[in-house]
Amino acid sequence: MSSGIKAVMGNLLNKTKALLKLFRFELCLMGMLSAFIGGLVSGFEYVHYDLFLAMFVVALMVAGSMAINDYFDFEIDKIVHPERPIPSGKVLPKEALLFAVILFSISLILSLLINILCFLIVIISIFSLLMYEVFFKSQGLIGNIIVAFISSMAFTFGGAAIWQPYNSLVLSAITFLLMLGREILMDVRDMDGDVLYRKTLPMKIGRKSATYFGCIFLIVAIAITPLPAIWGILNKWYLMVVIPVDFLIGYAILLALNNIHNTGKTADMVRIAMAAGLIGFIAGIIP
Repeated sequence: MSSGIKAVMGNLLNKTKALLKLFRFELCLMGMLSAFIGGLVSGFEYVHYDLFLAMFVVALMVAGSMAINDYFDFEIDKIVHPERPIPSGKVLPKEALLFAVILFSISLILSLLINILCFLIVIISIFSLLMYEVFFKSQGLIGNIIVAFISSMAFTFGGAAIWQPYNSLVLSAITFLLMLGREILMDVRDMDGDVLYRKTLPMKIGRKSATYFGCIFLIVAIAITPLPAIWGILNKWYLMVVIPVDFLIGYAILLALNNIHNTGKTADMVRIAMAAGLIGFIAGIIP
């Protein structure tokens, strides 16, 4: 192999690694898993073409949203996240934008192959994401709501693939509340750094009030976690996992309420709890 070919292959490999980092591959996998769970609780068999297609669409959507996020955050990331692919120079901003457009386009085409409901969900999600990035990212609560909404839709999308999203809605609701509470608490944590770029909820109502407000959503999330078992959507094994998870979230809430400087720790614990919650959802669908 000539040195020229080796150089081309090396550059291609480095670019691929940078793009995988840009797309947050681990988040793509979590999105796929969420769609898989949403499909199973809605009546899909374990192996079904439309379900796997829905999972792939979710992965593309997550990857595209990460690319478009880094595109719009390019200037900020130069300061706060210089190691990311765009500010580090490994991926050009126009490349990130192009890949986002390509990924969203493929998502639209594939979702239409599933059914019109999935297509509409993808349209709404892309529109919401763009509105968030262009208009609402710096506007506090409305931006938090949009992020939580988009993050929670993977479950519903899996169910929508067979026109039966109803069972998955409660999973999306739990995820939405946890995400919204966590987003608000992260804004409390990041208030000093955000002051030049955003007008977040803590800046409008104060750190303490925002902490209480964020914790309310976490408490409501805990309150509705038994519903999937009560309604027969998930089995008893779900409760075996989710009860300890609820205690973890409850402890995290107490940390934040006791001292607002613990909001960052609380947000991290909620993230861990959400990952554990996915395990609970999986346990709940095992026969």
